[in-house]
Amino acid sequence: MTKNLFTFAKSAACSLAVSAAAFAGPFYPEGATTLHFAFEGSPNGDRPIVRPPATYSVEDGFGFVDSPGLIGTALGVTAPKYFRFDVNLPAGTYDISVTLGGTRDESVTSIKAENHQPMVSDVHVTRGERAVKTFTVTVKRVAAGDGRLTLEFEGINPSMMKLDIKPRAKPATA
Repeated sequence: MTKNLFTFAKSAACSLAVSAAAFAGPFYPEGATTLHFAFEGSPNGDRPIVRPPATYSVEDGFGFVDSPGLIGTALGVTAPKYFRFDVNLPAGTYDISVTLGGTRDESVTSIKAENHQPMVSDVHVTRGERAVKTFTVTVKRVAAGDGRLTLEFEGINPSMMKLDIKPRAKPATA
């Protein structure tokens, strides 16, 4: 993988009280407000394809960690029982949207984030279907954590097709 592989979308979120520099740095172009990852299909502009093994590295800023049995198909990624995907992110609060599904068989997926906190439990998806789940996660400062978002997918054939990460707008202060 190369950093040039990624082009992140500039979204209407700029009008929110979100700093466009929230993702700025060595892995995220200046002005990016939402990170898009796809694990199925073919690349399309702001949503490049991530395929196993795509092991996490600091240089890439994302990837799979401790994911035995992980496989990628044209429909997404899946594993018999467990896989993990990490993304470097600055400290802050993020809205996460995950599209589950894409397996040839039924999948049952639960998601944990940051310190194994349950976010989504036992989402059943049958062949040919998908389910979109959203939740909010707080990433801690590097001194208090590892400076990256950790998402753990577990269950029976846990699966993922797409992942979107967007900084949450800070409430206005008087």
